Amino acid sequence: MKVELFLSPVCPHCPAARRVFFDAAERHPGASFEEVNTYTEAGIKRGMSLNVMAVPTVAVDGVIKIVGWPFDQGDLDKALEESGQ
Repeated sequence: MKVELFLSPVCPHCPAARRVFFDAAERHPGASFEEVNTYTEAGIKRGMSLNVMAVPTVAVDGVIKIVGWPFDQGDLDKALEESGQ
């Protein structure tokens, strides 16, 4: 399972989302957690491929599960459970 967090260095909510994201990574060692910086060319291309329109956004296996802030561990755990983790 691949879990992606789309974020931006100018987003005021992304640092908090990042903490929640990496706390979940510790609890779900079988999944691959990856940050996608939308201020890079690769991040822009990846975001466009999934139609990411806001940050922070969480995608699981290429499917957008969470858009915007706030979200918490429960929201992220639910998104992972729905995707089979």
